[in-house]
Amino acid sequence: MRRNSFCMSSFLALSFIGLMSSSPLALPEKAFAQPNQVDSMTDKILKDMNINPQDDSVSIGQDRAIGPDEVISENVVVVGANLTVNGKVYGDAVCIGGNLKVGPQAEIRGDMVNIGGQLSVDPSAKTNGERVNVGGFPFGLLKNLPGPGVDNSPQQDMGGVGINKSGAQTSLVSKFLRLVLDCIYLSVLLFFALIVTVFMPRQFNHIEEHLNNEFPRCTLLGIALLIGFPVILLAFVITIVGILAIPLLVLAWVLSCLLGYIAFAHILGRRIFSEQPTMLQILTGLLVLSSPLLIGDLILLSGGNFFPVIGHVFRVIGFILLISINLIGFGAVVYSLWGKRGLIRPKANMPNGDSGSSSENGDATTI
Repeated sequence: MRRNSFCMSSFLALSFIGLMSSSPLALPEKAFAQPNQVDSMTDKILKDMNINPQDDSVSIGQDRAIGPDEVISENVVVVGANLTVNGKVYGDAVCIGGNLKVGPQAEIRGDMVNIGGQLSVDPSAKTNGERVNVGGFPFGLLKNLPGPGVDNSPQQDMGGVGINKSGAQTSLVSKFLRLVLDCIYLSVLLFFALIVTVFMPRQFNHIEEHLNNEFPRCTLLGIALLIGFPVILLAFVITIVGILAIPLLVLAWVLSCLLGYIAFAHILGRRIFSEQPTMLQILTGLLVLSSPLLIGDLILLSGGNFFPVIGHVFRVIGFILLISINLIGFGAVVYSLWGKRGLIRPKANMPNGDSGSSSENGDATTI
């Protein structure tokens, strides 16, 4: 019981660390610059023009457009939606989980920060700060994929700012395609599990043994292999003969991760349905492990203002779970020598003359 509790605690700790590392709060400081204060000369100009600048503007789940006549004295922040700037912003323009578009009449004194989308700046815009664009994973995954009936050509609005329809609203087809791809991946895992259980039952049992009884070691080995894998690839690149072996090495790594993931799913499914067939147990485990991704896809299909943020949160959790379990499973596969080595059972309570090398299933012996 204490071993199982320690294993579960280790797994939750690893998932929590991965979640914190992918949080927007863990992004580089460069992506969140300090507010730029309006200098005394700017204040004097604004007072002479009888303009009352607004305070910091934060919008969540709703598109924001700053017109040519608007003046924002400090920062403008949009989360989970798109930001279009065609006026004056004396602080930073920050867009998280959407597209940031800076029009030709825009004037931005601070930084332009976009996380999880696309940053588009018109050459005529007046900008003084830095441009920071953090790749859109998982926010931007298939986000701007065009679908049937979607016009991707720029359109002109009343303010003369070019607006891309696909950038303003994620295509319904791309959301549905994202769900289809996750379902296809689940089907591939199930098919691979069928092959493994039919042709490699002994090796599969050995991998599960290591996951059940040596969970902490499998986790640490998986982390070490993840760190050392780029070094191994570099060593292969140095030699001409090694370059030819790189595709095989990558293929072996991918198949090992899939094998460990399926073994983890089988253990989970067996704890839910202990008396059911093996394939049903594996299917149950795969559905449980993939549920955050699938729920996120369904929430994104629902639409609404706050649903994109919630859907992406579920997908972030799903990706962290996927990467963590693949890491642990890969460590178990390597630790068991790809299923060739079983755990050594203690020679206790054995009758005289018994070698003590067999397990309760007869397939956990050391080879």
